[in-house]
Amino acid sequence: MKRLACLLFLLLPAISQAQEWLIYTHSLGNQGVLIDGQLHGREHAGKRAFYLELVHMLLADLGKPLPIQEVPLARGLVLLKEQRNVVLFNLSQTPERQPLAHWVGPTLAETDYLYESTKRPTGIRTLMDAQNLPVCVLNGSSHDDQLSAAGFAQIKRNNSYANCLRMLAAGRVALVASADAGLKQKLQDAQVNAQEVQASAVKLGSDHGYIALSLGIPAPQVAEWRAALQRSQADGRFQQLYERYAQ
Repeated sequence: MKRLACLLFLLLPAISQAQEWLIYTHSLGNQGVLIDGQLHGREHAGKRAFYLELVHMLLADLGKPLPIQEVPLARGLVLLKEQRNVVLFNLSQTPERQPLAHWVGPTLAETDYLYESTKRPTGIRTLMDAQNLPVCVLNGSSHDDQLSAAGFAQIKRNNSYANCLRMLAAGRVALVASADAGLKQKLQDAQVNAQEVQASAVKLGSDHGYIALSLGIPAPQVAEWRAALQRSQADGRFQQLYERYAQ
């Protein structure tokens, strides 16, 4: 019995550590920077820099100043589904994704378009007009799901919006699916002149960003996340972070 108690005592730190949240984000481009070994947002770099700092603030409020890691979106979605203690941001809450996680938000609103080259306008007016054109999407994104379901024949998946925009500028694709929020920074990351890209007539929809928590995270912890976000929005810190990092 004494040996068993000792064994349990040794295992307790590992059990406790296993229950810690694993915090992931995706598609940062140049909006993140390492400071003292921790991933943080660059000031005035865009919405993903804002989300980094927002989640750092929420973790501090929750008494869990845990590190944030960047992973490709598709990998992050797999981790969210397969592990019980994952926090993944920023995600759109699509009907397909809704049952896969607990959702904290909404945070920022944004509108999604098919973007085209100003040098090679497509002339599309409806989603079906674009069905047979090569379009670049972020791998595993809501745009990927939406266009796949719509029967698009030439989806080019990439792990970076910047790479998609470079492909558009080079004429390797006709369209790029992206939200309007953060487009300026994505173009800067791609080193593509903003005058070379324009929104087509096709709007893919409007949505909000969310922080997604694995279904294995207990309901009281989910409630704490939601309450922390609401406090930050009510006391002005949310807006202050947005102005400092997203604008």
